[in-house]
Amino acid sequence: MTEPAPKGWAAPWLAVLFLVGCSHAERPVAPSRLATVAPSESAGAPSPAPAATPSPTPSAAPAQDVPVPEPSPDCIHDSDHEVASVSLAVYFLECGGERVPGSKDIKQVPVGCRVHLNATPRDGMGAPTCSRSWPEWQIGPPDLASNLLGQSFTPAFTAEAEGQFWVRCIVDGVRSDYLYLTFVQP
Repeated sequence: MTEPAPKGWAAPWLAVLFLVGCSHAERPVAPSRLATVAPSESAGAPSPAPAATPSPTPSAAPAQDVPVPEPSPDCIHDSDHEVASVSLAVYFLECGGERVPGSKDIKQVPVGCRVHLNATPRDGMGAPTCSRSWPEWQIGPPDLASNLLGQSFTPAFTAEAEGQFWVRCIVDGVRSDYLYLTFVQP
């Protein structure tokens, strides 16, 4: 009867046997090593390795213009849950400088009137929630409207010509449904 090998011996011996018994093509892939030459446009003519330069000390580092991140929108809601959906609707219509009564959610807009929108980020339960970013607005076709959008959840724009118009927004990576409007002659 043979005595058991001391603990820890089996794994190294198996690895040696595995590597000795395999040809070079059958051996496991080894990790890549860091390339010291950059690929060249002409094959076979490698570029020389760049000379190593010492890292600048923190006090010697050049000052760089670091962009200041946009501040998050002010929040009017009690919730700051993650945005799960964005509702988008016509808030009201303004024609001749006057608010048109009963124009909430209107679908036909007379040319020359201003459409006021309302985008509301909502959480997973459908309740209004705070967002981390301002809406990113998308419209089409852009030549049908003017004075559009900006950093607002309640932007307004003017209907400039007859046609079918669509708008949507993206808040914290979540897209609203498309809102379709028809611009008509008054």
